[in-house]
Amino acid sequence: MRGVVFDGKRAEVVDDLDVRDPGPGEVRVAVSAAGLCHSDLSVVDGTIPFPVPVVLGHEGAGVV
Repeated sequence: MRGVVFDGKRAEVVDDLDVRDPGPGEVRVAVSAAGLCHSDLSVVDGTIPFPVPVVLGHEGAGVV
């Protein structure tokens, strides 16, 4: 899986993120597109405290 990872200092595109298998009641989504929004930028600038590292982007579209 590819994603934008923020490590507390900078955001970087990572091409090989480990993804665990879905558990009971969960599905895996093949994400076609995802966007960054203002809340992601607030995590990066420290306005919203969040544990790092974190994969940015939570508004996605894809296929189950």
